[in-house]
Amino acid sequence: MPAPFPILLSAATDVVRSRITSARIDSFSQWWELPAVVIAVVAILALVFWIYRRDSVELSRSAGIGLALLRGSALGCLVAAYLDFERTTEHELVFPSRVAVLVDSSASMTIEDEPPENVDSVSLPASRMNRSEHAINVLESGGLLEEISKTHEVSLWRFDADAQSLAVFPIDSFASTLSDGVNNGEQSPDAFLKDRDELSEHNGDSSLSQSEFARQQTARWRDGIMPRGSETRIGEALKTVVDQEPPGLLAAVVVLSDGANNAGIDPRATVSSLVAQGVRVFPLGIGSQRLPVNVRVADLLVPARVFPGDRFAATGQLQAQGLEGSSVQVELAEVPSDDGSGTQRVIDQTFVTLAADGQVTSVRFDVPGMPSPGRRMLSLRVVPPPSDRSESDNQQAVEIEVVDRVTQVLLLAGGPGREYQFMRNVLMRDDSFAVDVLLQTAVSGASQDARRILQEFPATAKEISEYDAIVAIDPDFRKFDPAAMARLAQWVEKESGGLLLMAGNVFMDAWLADPTTASIRNLYPIELRRRVQLVVDEPAGFDEPMPLEFSRDGQDAEFLWLASSAIASQTVWSEFPGVYSCFDAVRAKPGATVYARAKRLGATGAPDTLPIYCAGQFYGSGSVFYVGSGETWRLRSVDETLYERLSTQLLRHVSQGRLLRGSRRASVLIERDRYVVGSNVVVRIVMPEGDTAKITTCRVVSPDGTTAPMPLSIDPVRSGILLGGFAANLQGTWRIDVTLGDGSGEIITRRVQARLPDRELERPKLDRSLLEQISAATGGESTMLDGVVWDRDDSVALALKIPDRSRREYEAGAPDSSFKERLNSILLACGTGLLCFEWILRRLMRLA
Repeated sequence: MPAPFPILLSAATDVVRSRITSARIDSFSQWWELPAVVIAVVAILALVFWIYRRDSVELSRSAGIGLALLRGSALGCLVAAYLDFERTTEHELVFPSRVAVLVDSSASMTIEDEPPENVDSVSLPASRMNRSEHAINVLESGGLLEEISKTHEVSLWRFDADAQSLAVFPIDSFASTLSDGVNNGEQSPDAFLKDRDELSEHNGDSSLSQSEFARQQTARWRDGIMPRGSETRIGEALKTVVDQEPPGLLAAVVVLSDGANNAGIDPRATVSSLVAQGVRVFPLGIGSQRLPVNVRVADLLVPARVFPGDRFAATGQLQAQGLEGSSVQVELAEVPSDDGSGTQRVIDQTFVTLAADGQVTSVRFDVPGMPSPGRRMLSLRVVPPPSDRSESDNQQAVEIEVVDRVTQVLLLAGGPGREYQFMRNVLMRDDSFAVDVLLQTAVSGASQDARRILQEFPATAKEISEYDAIVAIDPDFRKFDPAAMARLAQWVEKESGGLLLMAGNVFMDAWLADPTTASIRNLYPIELRRRVQLVVDEPAGFDEPMPLEFSRDGQDAEFLWLASSAIASQTVWSEFPGVYSCFDAVRAKPGATVYARAKRLGATGAPDTLPIYCAGQFYGSGSVFYVGSGETWRLRSVDETLYERLSTQLLRHVSQGRLLRGSRRASVLIERDRYVVGSNVVVRIVMPEGDTAKITTCRVVSPDGTTAPMPLSIDPVRSGILLGGFAANLQGTWRIDVTLGDGSGEIITRRVQARLPDRELERPKLDRSLLEQISAATGGESTMLDGVVWDRDDSVALALKIPDRSRREYEAGAPDSSFKERLNSILLACGTGLLCFEWILRRLMRLA
């Protein structure tokens, strides 16, 4: 998703006025200076009148007063010149009131609620939407944004595990955007051009029309609030909004959420800061406290690959609502795949007692094994009770690969470090791997515990093609000739090879300084700089370990899990003290994914400034995974089995492209087989021959059976690769079908699973109590939309309850120099004219 609009403090300058002030008086810094000037002026005038009274004793009273007034007026011109009057132009700045609209984008917003029993479902169209669609309906069709924007600026946010600003709409601009996609002129041209340039900067187009800008802006925030988060943090979202919105202008926060806060700080703890700033909260509860009676298959966990005849476990997860304590029949079956292969047979069945609402019930099946190699489809089906309200989620199928060969691994290391030794031992004990070793510092004839001991890197493409994965632990690539480097890159790119790279502090800096290793640097998913970039630590390492900080991608990546679920895995990782070294690379290459960073204790700064410890990328049809140092063996300090699990999972991950190649003419690659609901699935289609025109169509089949075409684009970096993607916004199995247009009619299929996060599964009900407490504490008002149709009248009523906190300020411009010149000329002319006229009168009256 593109970067969000920044939260700008905009102001309108509709009123311009002029003020005349005294520069002399404005320069006074002491309290007594102005009174002293006034006293002096009064004293001088009194002296003038006293003198003229004595001079005009022999004259008439009117003549004496006229002469005194002439001299006093002349002195007034001098006083005016001394006070240094100047004219300045002031602009009235109107800072509009701001209302922040927070939309819940967590995965629980994909739930489709059942209408209340006392509501006619025909008259309640919103009840047939999921919660996210209901929120969009309130914002657009319900007129909420339009009505609020008539008085306030609207700042639109999305929140789940974090909060992010999506757009800021000026006053009266949203109504025209929603009605016809074109701004009707009520938004100032400068504001429009500024926002348009910000959007164009992301899209690379500097000539967006006003209507195109409005259309893209609407599409942008719609995409932004698509449910994809694994947590709901209402408290942290409110705190972020208060901290980042302009102080003194934020009038209210409107929250559209189901209120199921399941992580972060308690929302009640943020009430004090909201009250202190006078910000009211108006929650709109979306969801239902009465979920439909239903049992569904939440997940089916099976190994990605098994050997023929080997026993393996298949674990299903069931979630139910309104069926606590009920017993249901669950069966595991093999079903035919899309190409017609496989058989229809029930493998096993059992009865399961369902847990409380929202809780997950696990059921395990021990499968005796698959008789022959190939791809098989396993299906878990629950036989629902008669009261079950949905049949579409009673079954889930996953694909399993039955392979009749072991994974061929080449273990390459610069020296016999601990990572090399432990990795070799793990692979030798695992029957699913066959390992050859190439220890670059070993002398000829040295004994190694491996199938074969190599003295040099495979000399031909045929020899290297025998391997499915290569593990390189701090290797010295200076010992590779250019042809060997080219073979390695070709093996990854064209032969779907899997490469696991581990940085080190012995050889890495040396080969980075060698310009002949450019092709090797291209394989790394991180930006490597030569010579100036050293390992973070000295050779001895830090005294304190650096814990690993996982990104969202890292938390969702199952090949990095050390337990059966993401939450349990993070708990195990939190027990790991950390690593003592990490190569100092903070930037990933375009298209690469950062999974974890090493955080030195006491380090400050943004997360993207920390050195990358785990990252991965697709390189052609192959997969490359990078580890910042050879210290994963330290997991043994927590549990010896953790290192074995991580090592084997990493190798199976990088070798998936080679072992699961379904066609020699094309390969379909994805980062992983399981995603959180709402995630963006990036699809790469690799043509070994480089002829992307052979791809005729690519379709995506959603869990509800809907088929949609997936647009493809040519990779601008590497030839023979097509890129596509889709948003997995429904729970269940998504199927990707690629049809080859070479006349063979072959269809290449790949499946991915989308599931709700564990925390979003636990509490899917509307938390009415929490939302009402927040609104009551801040002086707002909560509205629960369970069984309520939100219309424009409701939006008008809500907008009227929000106070206008707009502020007016005046900004002074530069003094008008021409005004000062004219004024001084007039004062000079008047003063001299008055003195001359007085002198003439005095001569006529025979005064001295």
